[in-house]
Amino acid sequence: MKQLLLLFLIPSGIFAQVGINTPAPTATFEVAAKNATGTTTAVDGMLIPRIDRQRAQSMTGITPSTLIYINNITTGAQTGNAINIDTTGFYFFNGTAWVKLNTNIYNSDGTLTENRTVTQADHTLAFNGTSTNAFSVNGSTFSVDAANSRVGIGTNTPTAKMEIASGVEGSSGLKFSNINNTTPPVSNTSPLGIDANGNVVVQSSLTTSFRSFNINATTPTSSAVAIGSLEFRYPSTTCTNTDSYMQVRTTTGTNNTGIIHGISRTAQNGSGFINSVPLTITPTFANIGAGIPSNPNPALIPINCTQDGHAEFTFFSYVDKTFYRVSFHIADGDGLGFGALGYIFVEFQR
Repeated sequence: MKQLLLLFLIPSGIFAQVGINTPAPTATFEVAAKNATGTTTAVDGMLIPRIDRQRAQSMTGITPSTLIYINNITTGAQTGNAINIDTTGFYFFNGTAWVKLNTNIYNSDGTLTENRTVTQADHTLAFNGTSTNAFSVNGSTFSVDAANSRVGIGTNTPTAKMEIASGVEGSSGLKFSNINNTTPPVSNTSPLGIDANGNVVVQSSLTTSFRSFNINATTPTSSAVAIGSLEFRYPSTTCTNTDSYMQVRTTTGTNNTGIIHGISRTAQNGSGFINSVPLTITPTFANIGAGIPSNPNPALIPINCTQDGHAEFTFFSYVDKTFYRVSFHIADGDGLGFGALGYIFVEFQR
């Protein structure tokens, strides 16, 4: 201690630099470790003044670059020059307030005071976390500005400008908020759209569904075909020569209103064709064409099993802007030695 005091008492004109544990300091003030190597248990280092938050907050006339260690934040308040003191640790004074010495985006929130650029060169910048972690851009611009840059979500090796690996089969992993599914598509295009849950979908897509079934009193099979927001079926489980109908219902719980058109049927006992008529489909199964007030022929497309009939029609839904093309066939198959069979084929386009 006496040696150190003596060094500070010697006029500065004699010694331009001060060293501790070194006879040849290389800076204005250099502290060298007494034991830089080896296995000694003696403590080397320098202790910075340790104070609580109230003491730091009470200081005035602080010189910028002053360094302290806050060892207690239960005193004082996080205001004034202590606005950043919210945890123990090293702080320096920047001329206005105490600032964390170890602040970074990995352990503390902060404020970006200037533009910052991360130059990746040929390196990958990856964010790995659990399924509940989120990377968000809120009120700011997130840009990737390079000819060969790629953004991957759910993958560290994107193969396109942006690749999303949702991890869930059949799910795009892309969703918009505050946008609903009433935004109309552009004519003659296949644009991206939004479903009722905000998921991104192709608004003009084609899907088909096919169901064959037995019409037999002892071994009937299900004829139900659910596609889009509708479900079609043939209710009879027995092959008879009595007029019967395909039935339809909406699966959304609310009515689906649209136009049914291009209706035709063929059978051994005749055929028929009728132009467009309005059709309201309810959540309860109902015969297609039966009981429509505006239809001059309520028995719109009757068909029966023994007449080996076929019916075909299209339905355009005003509710979900969806187009259905339906083909329906039933036959007893006696001439071929088979039991009664049927099929329902539905094409769904939106």
